Amino acid sequence: VWVPAVFVSGLMSALIVTPTHQSEELFEDYQPDWVTAQYQSTRNAVTTNPFSEWIWGGMQYQLEHHLFPSMPRSKYPKLKPILQKFAEDNNIPGGYRESGEFEIQKMNWDLY
Repeated sequence: VWVPAVFVSGLMSALIVTPTHQSEELFEDYQPDWVTAQYQSTRNAVTTNPFSEWIWGGMQYQLEHHLFPSMPRSKYPKLKPILQKFAEDNNIPGGYRESGEFEIQKMNWDLY
């Protein structure tokens, strides 16, 4: 009985966590600007409905999670416009990156 539960939970974790990390830039060298590196190495998923919002479990706000890991995930939506403005004001390469929840899954699939 527990084997299917382990399989499903592992699959869900892989489908949620890997696209927000692996679809972005990998660095060959040390990145002295930690904040810019977080912007360049993560991509958020834009969810389309409350169920998707729940199933992603806050991982759709990957940049917010990387910059503020101890912040409660319920606060991430309020942080989003602040980080978007910060990226724009500070000319962060690539800016605030986000894609639709299915688009980001396809981007990840295409890597493999």
